[in-house]
Amino acid sequence: MIWKLLKILVGIMLLPVCVGASRAFYNLLISIKGVDQTGLFFLAGAAAYSLFYFSSLKFKFLYVFGHEATHAVLTLLCGGRVKSFRVSRKGGSVSTTKSNVVISLGPYFLPIYTLFFSLAFFLCGIFISATYDYSGAFIFFLGFSIAFHFLMTLDSLRIEQPDLAENGHLFSLTLIYLVNLVILAMLLGLLFNRAGIGTFFTDTAAYIKNITLFIWNTIMQRD
Repeated sequence: MIWKLLKILVGIMLLPVCVGASRAFYNLLISIKGVDQTGLFFLAGAAAYSLFYFSSLKFKFLYVFGHEATHAVLTLLCGGRVKSFRVSRKGGSVSTTKSNVVISLGPYFLPIYTLFFSLAFFLCGIFISATYDYSGAFIFFLGFSIAFHFLMTLDSLRIEQPDLAENGHLFSLTLIYLVNLVILAMLLGLLFNRAGIGTFFTDTAAYIKNITLFIWNTIMQRD
């Protein structure tokens, strides 16, 4: 009971962190040079998948494949072996010789298709000089893929993962959101503006401080 209450408290404390990191991410997004309306491209991509999702065209098979593939890859990276790999529209499973926290929870924290798009864009940028002329399209698919990952993760947490629900929905969701946002910021920083990674964390800290002070002052004024 104490641990559940503690996780609820941590989840509440993470809310200002998520808000601050979101604002800092937006700053990083619009600071990308050479692309006009980067924020609009990203939001358009996220909105596009959201429309698919709420119209029941969720691409569940792709999510299940990516989810189980992440389990498999992390197993190999951790020194284990994959004994079987099964994927269908109804669900999937991976049988491995090893399991740990990284292997079990990795698919929720690693947006596999976002990482794939980013790696493909990076490799194309090395060999094809005109790749960055299509940065707007890449950012659109970045928004599309992260919305796909997050919304389908919500489905997975709600339906299939009682073990994560035991940690508290608020704690689980805020932590997953925050980790995914940091990964996105690092990807954008590496691909477009290396200095922006440091600025992202600096801005996040500043926004968290401002939000915390605002909440504190509001509470004290009521007293």
